[in-house]
Amino acid sequence: MALSAKSVHSSNPENTQLQPHNKIDIHGVLRSSCLNCTECPQFVSIPGHVLCAYCGCPPARHGKADPGGVDGSSVGVPPLVPVDRKRGRDRDMSADSVGRVGRVLTDSEWDSEQDSEGGSDSEETSSGVSSFASNRGARRQRRRWRPSWQVTAPPPRVSRLLEVEPVGREVQLEHSWNELDTSPNIYVKPEDPLTFHRNPVYQTSDAIRGKCGSEGDGYSCGLHVWAVHWPSASRGTHPVVGVATRDCHLTEPGYKRLVGSTGTSWGWCLKTMKVYHDSRKFRHGVPYPRDIDEKLKVPDTFYMILDMDRGTLAFQVNNDFLGVAFSGLRGEELFPIVSAVWGHCEVSLTYVGCHQFERERSLA
Repeated sequence: MALSAKSVHSSNPENTQLQPHNKIDIHGVLRSSCLNCTECPQFVSIPGHVLCAYCGCPPARHGKADPGGVDGSSVGVPPLVPVDRKRGRDRDMSADSVGRVGRVLTDSEWDSEQDSEGGSDSEETSSGVSSFASNRGARRQRRRWRPSWQVTAPPPRVSRLLEVEPVGREVQLEHSWNELDTSPNIYVKPEDPLTFHRNPVYQTSDAIRGKCGSEGDGYSCGLHVWAVHWPSASRGTHPVVGVATRDCHLTEPGYKRLVGSTGTSWGWCLKTMKVYHDSRKFRHGVPYPRDIDEKLKVPDTFYMILDMDRGTLAFQVNNDFLGVAFSGLRGEELFPIVSAVWGHCEVSLTYVGCHQFERERSLA
């Protein structure tokens, strides 16, 4: 049975955060993660349905959550009844999107944004409720992506590419999601072709490949940069972004890291902060970036950098180059790819531009 996105999210179609009432079962009990399948991070209710819209398990299989939003370990919590009260202004997720001509927040903007959000990153999924009331008078701590001494400047070619004006809309569409090369559970939004939407289907992992310009043969040369926008509240347990050949499967049963599980795909899991590939070195995941902090979380928007001249895949957050995630990719014909398990998640892929050496341009 198809479920409407309107029944889960607010009236703003770009806001993918769960609302408080979507975490309450039919008995009025606030529920948290599933104790049965262990793959569901948050109970999701749909009006007129009893089972969880994420994993399909009954509400009783999910833990009772603390009304304060700490965790789901508390016992004997009374049923939560929604109360009409004045709340702070909800934050529009679209403000973070790089869809605004490929722009990513600067370091100073990222710091101020983290301050304004308070402690919203402390939960697995955001409730979408303003933290103004709960944080009133509380001391807010400044948080950065990484300490300044860990920040690494990007390579000169990448820096020059990010300093110039982004490519036009027509070029962006030629290097974004391919509506003809996707899982049946994923579709590209007609009103925003740079963004895909995943339908809430139980126990499946789904992926979508991107295009490669007008030719569509896969990237085999040049430096290519994309800005990826994936709201942290809608990533779920296995959010993976990376590259793959045309042979990589786009849907499989169960919840898994689809990208990076085969020899034809290379992926970075935003949940475990590890890179995966079906090889002896990467099969069980390698921490990325190397000097990872366990409290570090990838922001909503970041860069993916594919350098087919050197055969490497890397990622960057703001002005922090995270290092090479994979090497040895020369000779492959690769496409950008994302695999997801969270229902109603939406991911935007915005092409920033490319750089090719003069010799390659003349051959082309």
